[in-house]
Amino acid sequence: TFSDGNYTSNPAWTVSNATDWIVNASGQLQSNNTTASSTFWTSTPSSLATTAQWDFYVRLAFNPSSTNLVDVYLTASAADVSLNSTSGYVVRIGNTDDEISLYRKDASGTFVKIIDGVNGILNTSNNVIRIRVIRNAANQWTLLRDLTGTGNTFSSEGTVTDATFTTSNSFGIFVRQSTVSFFQLHYFDDIEVKTFVPDVTAPVITSVTGTSPTTASVLFNEPVDLTTSQL
Repeated sequence: TFSDGNYTSNPAWTVSNATDWIVNASGQLQSNNTTASSTFWTSTPSSLATTAQWDFYVRLAFNPSSTNLVDVYLTASAADVSLNSTSGYVVRIGNTDDEISLYRKDASGTFVKIIDGVNGILNTSNNVIRIRVIRNAANQWTLLRDLTGTGNTFSSEGTVTDATFTTSNSFGIFVRQSTVSFFQLHYFDDIEVKTFVPDVTAPVITSVTGTSPTTASVLFNEPVDLTTSQL
């Protein structure tokens, strides 16, 4: 988090320019670049790349587009995520289809979409999102998002197996913006990169209460998927 009021220590973030970012009064990392048709970035050392889980909060207080989007580098081969040669795995938030998708960025600079998120989910002027990405021991990636921003109602954007890159130098954020309407409207917080530990313990039913002649309310000892828990 950025509750210490800075991005210069614990941990230290490298920035494209000292004026591009601030930590706001709410303890969030906020964009501060006020240049039209610009790109800017920040990154912090992060070496975890396999059997890993990435969680973060992002708020885009605008309707994104191909010229107003965010690339979150889960893994990056270099601290400068703006370089064409920086490779890794990237969650792109926005773009033409107003979606959240997972890309592999190759050293040639080519972005390859490996999980195509649902179109139109970001077609709103205020997007508050929790994102979770899991890469298990078999190199299967799962992209999850919670559009409530609470982290309590994740939905899957899809899964894919890809083992192209197995190392990382940094975790980073890259912003592309067009006009003044998008200045200082990007917010980030609660960034966590950790070893993925699969949940192998099945949920247990703690109570069943009849609510009508044909329905019942079932309480589990942990959160369960809405769809599969009703099968």
